Amino acid sequence: MPTRAQRPNYPEATEGQKKARLAWNRGETGTGRKPADHPVVEVCHVEVCGTPTGGRRPGPGMVQVADAWDGAHAHWYCDGRCAAIARARADLRSNGHRQVNP
Repeated sequence: MPTRAQRPNYPEATEGQKKARLAWNRGETGTGRKPADHPVVEVCHVEVCGTPTGGRRPGPGMVQVADAWDGAHAHWYCDGRCAAIARARADLRSNGHRQVNP
């Protein structure tokens, strides 16, 4: 059997083939959306972001994210994206049964 590169690539010849392609693509034609130019998760440049809790708040704008039921300790994160990712990971580890500290 020939490989994909060796197989001929025939254009859609019949109206039925064209209609099937449009139905499959929900009427969309042309090229797709270009990929995003930024990573999904960016690296945080704050040194104290992700440090374990113990004592005082390490700096202004830091948020404490409660621990999960699996025994992971609470940590300090930047308010915003880092804290949201940490809360989501804690929720996933605890299957949604995480105790949230006010």
